[in-house]
Amino acid sequence: LDDDRKAEIGGDKLKELAVLISILETGERIPPGTKQNPTLLTDKGVNYFERYTDLKRKELEIGQVMAEHRELILSEELWDAYLQNGGRRLNAFTSNDLTAYYVYLPSNRLELWMMLESDRMKDPIFREFYSERDVIAEEKRQDQNDPDEMLWDTLMAAAFHASPYGRPVLGWMSDIQNMTKQDLISYFKQYYAPNNAIALLVGDVDVESARRMAKRYFGRIPAGEPPDPVDTVEPEQTGERRVTVEFPANPQVVIAYHVPVAPHPDSYPIQALASILGKGRTSRLYKKIYEELELTSRPPFVSTEPGERIGNLLVIQATPRQPHTTEEVEEAIYEEIRELRLESPTAREVDRVRNRIDAAMVRTLGSNLGIAFNLGFSATIRGDWRAYMEDRQRVKKVKREEISAVARKYLIPENRTVATLVKQEEGGQKEGDDEAKTGE
Repeated sequence: LDDDRKAEIGGDKLKELAVLISILETGERIPPGTKQNPTLLTDKGVNYFERYTDLKRKELEIGQVMAEHRELILSEELWDAYLQNGGRRLNAFTSNDLTAYYVYLPSNRLELWMMLESDRMKDPIFREFYSERDVIAEEKRQDQNDPDEMLWDTLMAAAFHASPYGRPVLGWMSDIQNMTKQDLISYFKQYYAPNNAIALLVGDVDVESARRMAKRYFGRIPAGEPPDPVDTVEPEQTGERRVTVEFPANPQVVIAYHVPVAPHPDSYPIQALASILGKGRTSRLYKKIYEELELTSRPPFVSTEPGERIGNLLVIQATPRQPHTTEEVEEAIYEEIRELRLESPTAREVDRVRNRIDAAMVRTLGSNLGIAFNLGFSATIRGDWRAYMEDRQRVKKVKREEISAVARKYLIPENRTVATLVKQEEGGQKEGDDEAKTGE
């Protein structure tokens, strides 16, 4: 489209479709390449050009109906009901392991919550499926233009060949575009049932009263079929994997090692290991790579990702500081790992790990939402809210030699996947191409 038409259309998708259909019907601006490739238009008696035009007409028709329909929908009815009753912070999120919905309410509005949420679970009407699917597709498009998201998705897909953790939480774009309303209904029936849900009530709650209300409102909803367990186990990795993402953004390197999750005995020294390597200003990567060598633009970050139910990864993320390269940063990280494998951490380092655990527990349990998230997730993932406390006590009991032992066992080249973001200059040229050509 020419600039004048683009300016006239702006962000109006329906107007854009109408203009496109007009161009297709009049043949005003058919790409000249089609004359050299007539099968793009018609082939073996099938008029693909007319099919495409008809598809766009139907898209416009559906869009117009949806626009009319939108005027009849009270899309924020649930939120309005909560707001009118003192609610705040209504939100939801999905991770690799679960989906969570939460809201703050006055304690005398607990029955309202029971009524609204049980109704949403029992009799949902997915009126806005197609418009919401478009919203998710737009989120995915934004992810595909985000270098961090692209690098992360590429790393996960390379590190996990069998595990569902290898798939993005949003799925791939084709998954979103091809999802039907019936797919959504089937998914809802399988997973959104009382026997697959945990309600977390934190605050001024009378237990017996809450129990009676829960029985009254949620007890009327029949249990669903238990979801199938995840039987697939990620096979042992037998060699280093490397992937590269080219993008016009500053270089990064992410190193990931396969590790077990709690309550596996090795998971507790691994958590201590992650803390010693990259948690806080006293961690080894912070002091050596960020402060002393000044190799990175920000402190390297160490975490265990992307979930807590099945085999996991210990992930080290670092962004080189100009003029240093990802190769220099990577080698410096391996040097710190080698030292940790050869010699156990100091008693002082282990003491810091214990102090961080206590401090983090105080911070995370300092609000109702923090209590709900941490104790509730332990109940959801581990089947017992006490696991939150017990796991931290087990990390605090880890011995120095156990930390170096898991470093020798898991932080080895054949168990790692490395993803590198290579800066791509305008025109598709990678940073450093000019120098390479000059050298030739």
